[in-house]
Amino acid sequence: MRPTLAPLAFALSSLAFAAHAQTADNPVTGKALFENTPGTSGKAGITMSCPACHGSVQDRRIAISSATGGAADSNADISFDAAMTRFTQALTNQPDMRPFQALDLQQVRNIAAYMADTPKTTPTSETQLNFSAALTGNSAAQTVTLRHSTAVNENLQVTSVAAVGTGAANFVLGKAGCEGVTLTPANSCSITVTYAPSTSVVSTPDLVFTMKQGASTTTFERVLFLNGSIASTTPPADESGGGALGLGWLAALGGAVAALARRRRA
Repeated sequence: MRPTLAPLAFALSSLAFAAHAQTADNPVTGKALFENTPGTSGKAGITMSCPACHGSVQDRRIAISSATGGAADSNADISFDAAMTRFTQALTNQPDMRPFQALDLQQVRNIAAYMADTPKTTPTSETQLNFSAALTGNSAAQTVTLRHSTAVNENLQVTSVAAVGTGAANFVLGKAGCEGVTLTPANSCSITVTYAPSTSVVSTPDLVFTMKQGASTTTFERVLFLNGSIASTTPPADESGGGALGLGWLAALGGAVAALARRRRA
């Protein structure tokens, strides 16, 4: 009997937006399901494993990243939501995937979690971090955490952490806990970022984590965007009776305009 689409359709209508604890989505279980779907799922009618249709998990990451506007990178930082959307679309639309409709919702989510299981930052990569400080003063520090994948055997080496681009020197990175560190699976490291402007230059550098995994010599990156503005200061009174625009106000305005005009990475 051909699997009915009704249960899957109901699941798909709610899985992307329903409240669901992400911590319940297990990439380790998802890896076992991906690599040996019949044996791990226990579902009748499934005779093939995911690689029969999708190739390796790295192939899937490349395809998902490319389809969502990113680079064709086997280490691409794809989100759980993107992996879930692509996988459920395949379940719904691809005839060869119909036997996999027997998977329950949690099994589908676990497979998606495995496909999205690459090193990730918190806040997420491509996020803009905004800072404000008086000239020759310091902003409050913000923390960025890098977490290694869970369902892998290789360690992750963080080769460098750097602010790169316009105004990079105006940011102070507390990176000793991350740069040069080797992370075992599921472990993390953190850095602090402080805006400490010594000049009024517009400060919009990238925060770049460069890393490599296992024995690979190929590096890959996670990038966040930093935006520093000079805090407003009270302008001194003009002796002629008129007001004067303070240097800090002008710098803040310049920073705001640059932030609006800045071209984000895909």
